[in-house]
Amino acid sequence: MSRIAKRFAANEGQGRKAFVPYLTAGDPDLPTTAALCRMLAERADVIELGVPFTDPIADGPTNQRASQRALDAGVTPDHVLALVQQLRAEGFQTPIVLFTYWNPLRRLLEVGDGYGALAGVDGILVTDLPPEQADDHVRACGAAGIDTIFLAAPTSPDDRLPLIARATSGFLYYVSSKGVTGARQDLAADLEAQVVRVKAAAGALPVCVGFGISTRAMAARVIAVADGFVVGSALGAVIEQAAADGEDVVAAARAFVEGIDPR
Repeated sequence: MSRIAKRFAANEGQGRKAFVPYLTAGDPDLPTTAALCRMLAERADVIELGVPFTDPIADGPTNQRASQRALDAGVTPDHVLALVQQLRAEGFQTPIVLFTYWNPLRRLLEVGDGYGALAGVDGILVTDLPPEQADDHVRACGAAGIDTIFLAAPTSPDDRLPLIARATSGFLYYVSSKGVTGARQDLAADLEAQVVRVKAAAGALPVCVGFGISTRAMAARVIAVADGFVVGSALGAVIEQAAADGEDVVAAARAFVEGIDPR
């Protein structure tokens, strides 16, 4: 059983839902990302680390800016992997998922020992790799003990959901709204019905909901029906503002996650 599966199994036994925060690796810098990971481990069930990329087509303005800042600072996919391995060397146990695109993932695979080079990574979410074209990726991840997280959306037809679920391990990521990442004023009116639809296809696979969650009330609404909630852009905006103001980024992020987590 993977580290992610163990975490969700433990949560189920405790009647607890999962908190999955997202960080852009290297924003504002790699040491701060490491410090943020250590802080988030106090309450996070899984941490998503975004690999900086020049064309983050699934991301909204906040995460795009974070990715560009990291790239401008010289952060590469190799640095992100080194960060993960540094945390593991410290004894860091929280599951880590790489949130990435196919091009940076290929970079990691080509310069290293294929998927074996991703030691310390528990899961991979490749936003621009559809499950229909991911057979080799899924097999290689399985052989390396890495979970494959795929996306379902409000526009995913009923007959495609089982395909997405079969390719997925760890947890299935349901995108709560159409469009790119980014904090929103409200969630879709049919969120509950959509999550029920996705969970019916997912079977025993946990379903976490992300894209747009920016308040405690939104998070509470999500975990009333789903197995966990993902917070990305809203946390990224806090990090961005704290860094711009010269404030303690980790302290600002801690205050934010304590306020948004309704569990």
